[in-house]
Amino acid sequence: PAERVTVIPEAADPAFRPRPPAEVEAVRCKHGLPERYLLYLGSNKPHKNLTRLVEAWAHVAQRTTRLTFDVSRFTFDVSRFTLIIAGVWDPRYPQPKRRAEELGLGDTVRFLGPVAEADLPALYSGAMAFVFPSLYEGFGLPVLEAMACGVPVACSGTSSLPEVGGDAVLTFDPTDVEAMGEALRRILEDASLREHLRQRGLARAATFSWERTAGETLALYRTVGEPA
Repeated sequence: PAERVTVIPEAADPAFRPRPPAEVEAVRCKHGLPERYLLYLGSNKPHKNLTRLVEAWAHVAQRTTRLTFDVSRFTFDVSRFTLIIAGVWDPRYPQPKRRAEELGLGDTVRFLGPVAEADLPALYSGAMAFVFPSLYEGFGLPVLEAMACGVPVACSGTSSLPEVGGDAVLTFDPTDVEAMGEALRRILEDASLREHLRQRGLARAATFSWERTAGETLALYRTVGEPA
């Protein structure tokens, strides 16, 4: 029964916070990243839904080839914008790479592979936005880490992710490629939306802490330990 279930959230490591430009630039150069990129961080297991993400990115590319955006005083063609898919790659699931090749996405998608833990805060901070299209999660820590780094987030509106992101993320149906693509297009095109999500995300992330997790866990133990 619901009254016997208590949900206690995780938290992001304190290292996940907006990083200074020099640190972001150093990590960007280390990994050969473009000046601005859309980031996914996680595994390539099937429930992470990367094949649909690649297809959604193709949808964005088709819709925005001729548009330009002004970011930090630099105007660039979104056709040169790169989707970075970072994280440990399991060779048992090659479908996302194959689909990117089939769609002819070329260097608009880059499979970065694993990234050192120390580089992750700057990797997040350098992203124009973070996307997390997972079909289901136990929590969804990358969404929280991205918000804590001040990065606007677009993620699935399913499983635990709405509980993590609240009203600080742009959600989409992870089974609908076109809807996912439209969410990515919105977050790339709309600077005011990105700033809104960035501010909301920082505030939302600040409500999660390991002190809170520990306190709620201790309170639960005390409640359970009380005599009936």
